[in-house]
Amino acid sequence: MVKQTLDIGFFSYLYSQTNGTAHAVRFLSEEIARNGHNVHVYAPCIRNGYETPKTLHFHDIGGGRVSSKTETPVSWPLHKYLFCQEKQLDLCHLHTHATIGGMAVNWAKFLGVPMIGTHNSPLQFYVAQYVPLIGKFLSKFPLAWRFERWMLQKYDLSSVATKSKKELLLEHRFKEPIITLSNGVQDLFYQEVKENGIREKYGLGDKKVLLYASRLSPEKHMVSVIRRFKQIHKEVPDSHLLIVGSDGPSSHHIKRLANKLDYVSCAGRVPFDDLLKLFNTADLTCLWSWVEAEGLVLIEAMAQGTPNIGANGYGIKDVIKHGKTGFLANNLDEFKSQTIKLLKDDDLRAEFGKNAKKQAESYRISRIAQSWMKLYKFVINELYPLRYHNSERKTRVELVKEFIHHLPDVNF
Repeated sequence: MVKQTLDIGFFSYLYSQTNGTAHAVRFLSEEIARNGHNVHVYAPCIRNGYETPKTLHFHDIGGGRVSSKTETPVSWPLHKYLFCQEKQLDLCHLHTHATIGGMAVNWAKFLGVPMIGTHNSPLQFYVAQYVPLIGKFLSKFPLAWRFERWMLQKYDLSSVATKSKKELLLEHRFKEPIITLSNGVQDLFYQEVKENGIREKYGLGDKKVLLYASRLSPEKHMVSVIRRFKQIHKEVPDSHLLIVGSDGPSSHHIKRLANKLDYVSCAGRVPFDDLLKLFNTADLTCLWSWVEAEGLVLIEAMAQGTPNIGANGYGIKDVIKHGKTGFLANNLDEFKSQTIKLLKDDDLRAEFGKNAKKQAESYRISRIAQSWMKLYKFVINELYPLRYHNSERKTRVELVKEFIHHLPDVNF
């Protein structure tokens, strides 16, 4: 039988950075530790400036940024023997499939412990802009998809945050078992906040605010959103587009364009308290990206009762309930008309906001972590022994299907 207190290893090349994958790893690892389990985080460039549970242990494996245009670090799997000096883990939860992921797989096999892998950002969509030279070569061929498919076959169980993201993996011939379970957001995002001068601080006055909170990167298409907002502003003269987020490859272009328009501002990375107040005070939030694990910023805004507008793409389409908590747009023309409609219609916006806040309750990390702890014990106690004894994949898939019927937040 599985012991009550587990020792879980989290492996990721992102932890302290400001992006969806890093937040997903950080939120879950902290919540699992908060429930009394020992959690060991292995990641490069770990920065921790606030109090965390005593059972959360950090192992900074070193590394550096792959480019001056991004805060994304890289660390190659050269630390295997150093890691083996640590105490035995009960399970490895991998959130990275390259570099550190390869190291974690070797280590787990060496120690004989089960592995779960969460797939967030497809490498195929990001290597060209974040990995100099070789990235452009890799993006022209499906090599990244082949590599990730090969890696996920090594795990006892794989997970994605949304159903549409699983559909994307199946389109590229990834093998079951793959479950869907939200990454969740910290309960801190649900707290009641007051404006307390946040509009004055960011020069918003009494304008109707469209908030775009995201990393300043090409895949977020912020330049296109700014250009389309010029047309929106003509229809809604008292509107303002506020962009917040950490720097990325598109930072210079976005800031230069925003500086030319008095109804668009780019505030860069803001303190957490300010971000929470901005989610609360904004009339709408948006995310214009075609491939997301989930789009956590949308859920964070929903937790404050703010409706969303987003691209009808992977991940986002599962979060925004079209016509209920916001709108999904198939193109920028639809984005423009839907934004204008919601900014002009106060009653509809209030209705969507109320629905969004109610839906956001299902994404609380305290709730999501409960499902993960049950899954950890299931993999250790039932699923891993089947793989260890070379049981057919079909047998393991059916076992997963049967087990998740008891978990309300998990789908197959």
